[in-house]
Amino acid sequence: MAGVADRIRTILEERGWSERELGRRSGFATPSQLNGVLRNLERDEGAVERATLKRIARGAEVSERWLLLGEGAPGDEDAARGPTSRESARPHMMNAIGFDDALAEAKRREPKIRAHAWEAVAGSSRYILRGIVTPEDIIKLARVAEELADPARIEAALEAQTARVRELEAQMAREHAAKKAAAAKKASSPKRGRPAR
Repeated sequence: MAGVADRIRTILEERGWSERELGRRSGFATPSQLNGVLRNLERDEGAVERATLKRIARGAEVSERWLLLGEGAPGDEDAARGPTSRESARPHMMNAIGFDDALAEAKRREPKIRAHAWEAVAGSSRYILRGIVTPEDIIKLARVAEELADPARIEAALEAQTARVRELEAQMAREHAAKKAAAAKKASSPKRGRPAR
């Protein structure tokens, strides 16, 4: 299945543009910036910000949905070009991908993220996500959830705490036994220096 980098290369090939030309049209600060974006996309599509991909879609005059997901046609109307009035905003919002589609795409892009992270994102999405949701947004949240709510990490932390509590209890028991032994020894030894009356 073709990725975002492949679709960008398709644009370059079909239009006869160089990477520098598309970079210029996308408003990048340096002409070679698109080359770095393509390399990053090949390594990890989630590493490239949505805003960067949106700039490329606008510069190439293609649909953001097509560029990001490979769905529809390059010339479809969507957020890549944006509406010109409030009335024309309605159709493009209706075509934006929903949370379920964005979640499915995020899972496809990042299969190594564990199930508990995806479940945490899905469970909390209505509280933390507003507006159009992208797979990149969901991937970022899943990475945070994976780090914070990793069951193995939590279990390891609890085991470490339990072991530490046991160590402290053993240390306290030894200290208590030592004090008790010292007190018993002191009580059983004859008192010196005081004559009996």
